Amino acid sequence: MMQNEKAQLYTIEGIASAMLLVMVVIFVVRAAPMTPNTSSSAHQYLEAQLETQGQDLLIILDYVPEGSLNSPLKQAVIGWTGLRFEGQSQVLPQSLNYTANVLKEALADAGIAYNFELSVDTSSGVATYGILWNGKPSDNAVIVSRKIVLHDDDGVVATDKIQDMDPTTKFYNIVDVRLTLWRM
Repeated sequence: MMQNEKAQLYTIEGIASAMLLVMVVIFVVRAAPMTPNTSSSAHQYLEAQLETQGQDLLIILDYVPEGSLNSPLKQAVIGWTGLRFEGQSQVLPQSLNYTANVLKEALADAGIAYNFELSVDTSSGVATYGILWNGKPSDNAVIVSRKIVLHDDDGVVATDKIQDMDPTTKFYNIVDVRLTLWRM
């Protein structure tokens, strides 16, 4: 047999390089930041919490107070003039302003951005209109919705956006109110 003194050196060199590679992998895995786009159980919990908070807000806004015919949410839809309000600008009419203030107090003051939109059935398909717009949502945004039934005697203001689907009955249209939430 042939004896080679370099064999021991090659073995030690191989072990050292393997250890170096393992250390680099460990360093990279530990150094990877947890961003809002990184999937984790904590992030899924936050999304579920946002979804619950959004649904609760829509339920509260859709509650009809004693002595009133419509909920604040339905009043906001009925009184909407067809305009989109950017950011935290002054919102009119007063019924929509009330809804905007509730959303701002509950969400924006807690660091949660939101968009408030309507989806309406039209003769040419479904149209979506932004009412309160705070920008493009992140990839991890949560969308909650609630349906509002409108009747002819409700007196919808934005008749060019929300059309009467059946003029022969008292039914006017069904509006899908959507609230998109994401953390800032």
